Amino acid sequence: MFGTYLATSTRILWRLLERYGVEPAPVFREAGLDPARMDHPRTRYPLERVWSAWERSAGLIDDPCCGLRAADCWSPTDFHALGYAFCASSTLRTALERLIRYSRVISDALEISLRRDGDAIELTDSRPMNLKLRPPVLDDAGLAVITAMCRHVCAEQLDPSEVALVRSQPPCASDYFGYFRCPVRFGASVTFIRFPDSAMDRPLPAANRELARINDRVLTELIARLRKDDLISRVKAAVVEHLPSGAPNAEDIARDLHLTPRTLQRRLADAGTTYSEILEAVRRELAEHYLEAGAMPLGEISYLLGFSELAGFSRAFKRWTGRSPSTYREEPD
Repeated sequence: MFGTYLATSTRILWRLLERYGVEPAPVFREAGLDPARMDHPRTRYPLERVWSAWERSAGLIDDPCCGLRAADCWSPTDFHALGYAFCASSTLRTALERLIRYSRVISDALEISLRRDGDAIELTDSRPMNLKLRPPVLDDAGLAVITAMCRHVCAEQLDPSEVALVRSQPPCASDYFGYFRCPVRFGASVTFIRFPDSAMDRPLPAANRELARINDRVLTELIARLRKDDLISRVKAAVVEHLPSGAPNAEDIARDLHLTPRTLQRRLADAGTTYSEILEAVRRELAEHYLEAGAMPLGEISYLLGFSELAGFSRAFKRWTGRSPSTYREEPD
């Protein structure tokens, strides 16, 4: 659940809330997102806060299929140069390949792949824990927006051949069939959308090779900048992977990242933090999320956070928040 989102991409959620008559600003602020920074092209919001905003929105909107309506709320400018490069692509295949190549511009926690055997576009996650925690409404919105983008560049009626979603089937399943106009499978092991092969290589009417290449250069520079800033996210992700086996030490994480412990220590110091601070932050953030998310037993939470016994978790949580885990669960912030 660690990573970032391009702030301008959350304008889709903002418009979606407005569409349903919900005031967006309070929702964003309650999730810890500063609305004043939403239109800054270089601003990135923390991943978990964006998820929180989508979850809060789904709870406020009286429509279990609201994620599908995001298809009417997107604009090319929401995705920085990627939106323009996508729209200027020569074929649907090259447009989708650009989406895959530069998906980290939108979110550095998202992995998108194009399966050549059947032309399936898969939305997977680089961090397995995210698959369980990511709000279903965000997957709905993601596939709906991708479909809308593809229909936009094709300038014709384009229907996927198949859609699969990890989420369970909602009561409004017929709306999914109505929007995608193809078979939709719920409870799948991975979220994906598949387009007919016949549509993949037809020339697109708005193709502009020069414009696409200009935006490719901008995107390449953005990706390079993101990689320089990515060390803390990579450390956090590695910590999450280790925690169920016990709290990892800095040497374990350095080995995972193919760094020497001294190099890891120096680079974290350059970033203004330490490994122990990151470990504490990860444990606290996960603990608060698990306690707020549902009725997971405290012993299981303790195990997932790498504590050998529940008492150790309880002591740590009280140090972090001033409250016991059970009290926090009853009265979260």
